[in-house]
Amino acid sequence: MNGNVIVLNGTSSSGKTTLARELQAKLSETYLLCSLDMFWDMTPYGVAAGSKNFPNMKLALAKSVRALAETGHNVIVDIVFCGQKTYTELVQEFEGLNSKIVKVECSLVELQKREISRGDRTIGLAKSQYDSVHKGVSYDLNVNTLISSPEQCAQKVIGVL
Repeated sequence: MNGNVIVLNGTSSSGKTTLARELQAKLSETYLLCSLDMFWDMTPYGVAAGSKNFPNMKLALAKSVRALAETGHNVIVDIVFCGQKTYTELVQEFEGLNSKIVKVECSLVELQKREISRGDRTIGLAKSQYDSVHKGVSYDLNVNTLISSPEQCAQKVIGVL
């Protein structure tokens, strides 16, 4: 039996990872967290993680998630769709799986504040993703991490599962 897949899509610093951890704590079944950041963390130190060095990293993530789901694992995916290609590849890869795609958003002003306070992101990354990350994506649910707490967002996601 295939596992379930929850996809959290939003800009950098939108609250995807915090929401994923809250879901892991609240869901009655065990869910693995598979994030794009984890895939980039696999790259060798000192080698730029750009598309020239590591092409198709988002597709590799999608194929890995499919393998996990097909072996019975439930998975939460923490990803940034920058362009229609990533979204299309993911939807095609997840065909036949029980998956839900969640829009994770908040205001640009809040994203910029979070970026600065985090200290581990390039300033301006969220702004560079802001206009493209949700373009052309069909969602099962929208959550706003500025107006709702991580717990409230998690409850909304659980409500659509």
